[in-house]
Amino acid sequence: NVFVINLQDKNEFGKLEKVINIEDTTDSDIDNSVPANLVVITPDLARGANFAGALAYASDLEGKITKINLTNMTQGRSGSIDLYDTTTLFKTGSSKSNGRYLYKSLTSVIGQTTNNLWLFGGTGDAQRLNDRSTGTDNFLFGIKDPDYPEYSDVATPSKADDISECKNTSNDRVGTPCRVKDTDRGWYVKLPNYAKLSAKPTADNGLVYFPVYRPSVSQNKCDLGDALACTVDDECGTHDSFLGLETSRNEQKGTVCRFVGKGVLSEFIIYAGKIFANISGKSIAGAITDTIQLDKATGEPLTYRKSWREN
Repeated sequence: NVFVINLQDKNEFGKLEKVINIEDTTDSDIDNSVPANLVVITPDLARGANFAGALAYASDLEGKITKINLTNMTQGRSGSIDLYDTTTLFKTGSSKSNGRYLYKSLTSVIGQTTNNLWLFGGTGDAQRLNDRSTGTDNFLFGIKDPDYPEYSDVATPSKADDISECKNTSNDRVGTPCRVKDTDRGWYVKLPNYAKLSAKPTADNGLVYFPVYRPSVSQNKCDLGDALACTVDDECGTHDSFLGLETSRNEQKGTVCRFVGKGVLSEFIIYAGKIFANISGKSIAGAITDTIQLDKATGEPLTYRKSWREN
């Protein structure tokens, strides 16, 4: 469930206004919950949004992305709509056997080329990072909401779009023409060798930075795995070594994600042309052992300001 709490009522501060049910799917054997923060789109922070209130996007352990209407809009593309309406935009096909849990928050941007709202995320069992069970099948993804900035009743969980509606761009490198068409829901990049998303992705200037953890192949189950910085073009899904490669390290072989150390990465922070993240083990990218520091990749510069709060 998602809870709407009133923090402005002086007489009943903290009042529970609404419990919004996130509909379960019968296609998954996962006990569902919503562990991650929601993506909340308000008109002062997003281009094209002329409503009052917000559109919210919730990701859950069953791998679904649910859109929630928290606006004053009464008419959508599919007909009349009400406050607190929900619809299922997408599902990753999560199950206990493939491990495609959505533990981490999504990241959103307005695409500079498509002008669509894009949502970026990745799958993986955050409670069992070192798990190497047969059948584990995780990926990074970017999907678009074609109805934004409007709300439309798209689908129930059983009828929602899934990964088959997206282009597999795992092997698309720089120079490959963009294969994601208007008719595609988005793109996805496969994570081999039992790798998993370890924190919320970060989007900046046309690129998305994903912190990824790859379990150790050691017989010692407690050994730290590899921390990888994976970079993908936000609208085309082009997956390449935008951050360079540690070619002298064995851990770098077989991946275009940059090997940055041993342990689990936090969310990336971008500041002054640099990328920073904490790491639970030891970093090889930067002078501080528990912090990585890399030069930011070159992307598409874009700024948007609609409110005095952004100045």
